[in-house]
Amino acid sequence: MPLIPIAMALAQFAPMIAGWLGGSKAEDVASKVVGVAQTITGQSAPDAALAAIQADPNLAMQFQKAVLDQQSHLAEVAADVEKADIAADAQNTATVNATMQAEAKADHWPTYAWRPFVGFCFGFAWIGAYFIIPILRGWWPAIAQPSIPPEAWIAIGGILGVASFFRGKAQADPRLPTDNRG
Repeated sequence: MPLIPIAMALAQFAPMIAGWLGGSKAEDVASKVVGVAQTITGQSAPDAALAAIQADPNLAMQFQKAVLDQQSHLAEVAADVEKADIAADAQNTATVNATMQAEAKADHWPTYAWRPFVGFCFGFAWIGAYFIIPILRGWWPAIAQPSIPPEAWIAIGGILGVASFFRGKAQADPRLPTDNRG
């Protein structure tokens, strides 16, 4: 049985465990928590250790005490996970910024004008959907749309996100034949 569900079940005895079981090192935290449970109960199987702690209140109290004793170490592991997530987000943001800067410095007008053009279109659509159409609905209810379909927002989001993503990859990869690297 995977260790994360067992560690989550053990969190009923020490609730701070649930906060530590996120991110890329959740399996490491879960193995340490389950290891504590196995040590306290003397059981070699993780699910047997869980069952023993659930059945015996004295073992549950010993488990809580052992987790509290190791709380700083487990919190450090969880903090490492959070630091890794923040570093990955920072790297992703830097990559997006580098792509946008390369597009802005491009020599070909479709490359440097595409993202601002789509952004302005999105802005105009947003203003129209939330300001112009409600006004028109009050003055001329027969010609105003009842609502903006969600497909319109999905299409705009796809153009802003997906198309820009693939254009950025094409610009960054010298093996792809393209004339819009800038």
